Amino acid sequence: MDDQPQADSQAEEEPKRRIFQFRRKEARAGARDPYYNPERDVAHIGPSIARAAMAAMEEKWWEPWFKEYMESQGLSYQSMLETRAPLLFGKALTQVIRAKDPVVALKESGFADLPPAIQMIFYTRIGQCFLAAIWSGVKDVARPESDPPIAWAEIIDEIEEKFGDIIESAKD
Repeated sequence: MDDQPQADSQAEEEPKRRIFQFRRKEARAGARDPYYNPERDVAHIGPSIARAAMAAMEEKWWEPWFKEYMESQGLSYQSMLETRAPLLFGKALTQVIRAKDPVVALKESGFADLPPAIQMIFYTRIGQCFLAAIWSGVKDVARPESDPPIAWAEIIDEIEEKFGDIIESAKD
């Protein structure tokens, strides 16, 4: 008998994606109507998020902590422009629809070759705009005094739990 612990094959597999889909009420009554998958909306909102992130790069929108980060990295708005980072990121966005995957698009565009501190500026602003888009989207589908739709709330609760698991596992 082998005393070595057996690797859990489930743990090594890629996590299953939970996709929720909706059908209009009329479709449930028997009419032929395709399912609607809100996760596909990222194809439509993604460019808007990138556009909002680019606007948030302007110095007038920098929060104190962001200014501090830029200074700590020896960066300025002008130095970011001199690296051609906005152009390279824009190129990556147009290439992502043609490339094998997003990593390839970032590399082929030259964006992945920029200093990490500059890449982080973009990812930070995109993340902030992404969270703002979630907030705005939820406000569109739920009343302020109501909870968000149950399918959405379940996914968000699961994400919060998984991030908590990461912290707990790091303590061990």
